[in-house]
Amino acid sequence: MDIKARNKKLDEGAFLKEREEVLAMWPTGKEVDLEEAVAFHKKQPDHKNFGKVAARLHQEGKTVVFPRAGTPIIEQEIELNKTLYASGLPLVPVTSDSYCRLLRFDKARQGLEESIRSGQPKLNGFPTVVHGVKNTRKVVEATEAALNQRMTNLDKRLIAEIAFAAGMTAGLQDFMQDFACYEKSSTIGQNIRNCQYVYRLVGYYAERGVTLTIDLDGMMPHSVFPLSVSIAGVIANALVAAEQGVKSIIPWSFMMGYMPQDIAWSRLTRRLAREYLDRFGYKDTALPGQFIAQIPLFPYPQDMGWAFGFLNYSAMVAAMAEAEGVYLRTIDEGAGIPTKEAHAVSYRSAKWIFDVVRQQKIDISRLEEVQTEEKIAEMEVRALLDKIFEVGDGDVAVGLQKAFDSGLMDTPLSSNIHVQGKTLGARDLKGACRYLDFGSLPLPEEAKEYNREKIAEREKAQGKKLDYHTVVEEFWTFSKARLVEP
Repeated sequence: MDIKARNKKLDEGAFLKEREEVLAMWPTGKEVDLEEAVAFHKKQPDHKNFGKVAARLHQEGKTVVFPRAGTPIIEQEIELNKTLYASGLPLVPVTSDSYCRLLRFDKARQGLEESIRSGQPKLNGFPTVVHGVKNTRKVVEATEAALNQRMTNLDKRLIAEIAFAAGMTAGLQDFMQDFACYEKSSTIGQNIRNCQYVYRLVGYYAERGVTLTIDLDGMMPHSVFPLSVSIAGVIANALVAAEQGVKSIIPWSFMMGYMPQDIAWSRLTRRLAREYLDRFGYKDTALPGQFIAQIPLFPYPQDMGWAFGFLNYSAMVAAMAEAEGVYLRTIDEGAGIPTKEAHAVSYRSAKWIFDVVRQQKIDISRLEEVQTEEKIAEMEVRALLDKIFEVGDGDVAVGLQKAFDSGLMDTPLSSNIHVQGKTLGARDLKGACRYLDFGSLPLPEEAKEYNREKIAEREKAQGKKLDYHTVVEEFWTFSKARLVEP
């Protein structure tokens, strides 16, 4: 097997040489000046630094919405960001368009030109590379919120260079998500290596006194599936990022609809991320916040009442899990591209939940159901990580590559041909996510037996075996305002 990545800090000379190739990928790369960018960042106020804002939210015990948003025309992007900030969002995303994410910068330029001519968006995001440092900085300077560049797919190196040089202080950079959720044929090693470049870039800024934040969204389940594999991936990814010098990381977890499980997963992700970073010597890498997300692959309710219900359930979970941020989709997302008015009313609704629920300081961790779910998930996550370190001879990057090759790390229905996809999940009688097929996942027998028992309870109650057809049916249940198909 050809190992393409190892968890070793990139040599600075080799990194700087690679930068020459990256910046030459498109003419706007010439606008990147690291020395000037460092000086610009040092002049920015704290409320424009993503990690500092997240840390302040943690200290104040607050939850905010962190959505997805981005539009190609600069003036409209600025207007959208102002609307989000006015709606109570101190953290705002800048989602890149698909063409830039796929390195088709010529098509992104065409789409931008068409957008400007028509006055209407012809791209599904902000073409950061095409706009370049100078124009992207106009957005940074006109926005009071802290900006986060959303980056997916295999190669985000040039997007990251321009976004950070323009003054953005955070970015999504998760090789697990890229590999299993956005890519078809690239290997996990290729995705790790490209992310290591961006992590090294963030480390380069850190060495010069500028702390940028990387958020790790995790490997999204593509159906009803326990989150243990995703959480193990977030922790492994955090170790790779920290090795390259990243000093601020925000880990994410997902909601699948069963509240005790959703809360337990969020708590566990925060706790184990800190534990493993400390264990491997990265004690100076901060975790300024824990974010949680609506699982983005469930069909969104098109009924307006149900859409508000889904949004406010998600806000409730985030508040009770004491997350600093939560990704929520707008109430009209099931019908098309959200309007700025829909963004505003959706987030005001969520803020009502945050303000009322979080101030009550309910200790949800005392509930037996939450404790049980956290216990089971923890033994699963630790077993997965132990195996990754074992097969990688202590190198987490090597271990991940070998684990995916052999099915020791696996997820169902992935778009990537290098993911075995031999696992399946289904809901139990209460709606919690359980393993229906373990594949080759190295889970402890106690956890396997617990999953089997919960699946058997539902099969007995419903008088039928759960199978692949159940998995397909339950892809739609959440949008129909229920968890379990009868």
